[in-house]
Amino acid sequence: MKRFFHIIRNKYVLAILIFIVWVGFLDRNNLILTFKTRNSIKELKKNKAYYLSEIEETKRVKFELLNNRKTLEKFARETYYMKKPGEEIFIVEEE
Repeated sequence: MKRFFHIIRNKYVLAILIFIVWVGFLDRNNLILTFKTRNSIKELKKNKAYYLSEIEETKRVKFELLNNRKTLEKFARETYYMKKPGEEIFIVEEE
């Protein structure tokens, strides 16, 4: 126990301990905030990858709709319930 107090009394050890406490907990950019920020960045990168893949899928669907008349007709019938003249549409809802 005496040895512990003797080590702590050393001005260099004391300065290092104060610095660690200051940087670790009291500073504006403390360690806790740094870890939270890193986790947030990881989550945002995952979201970015997901949305980029969704954008690519949407571009592919748009290309299909603009370049293939049958696909456009199918999309209009399924999404907007459009019909040709003389046709009847029956909407069946599943429960």
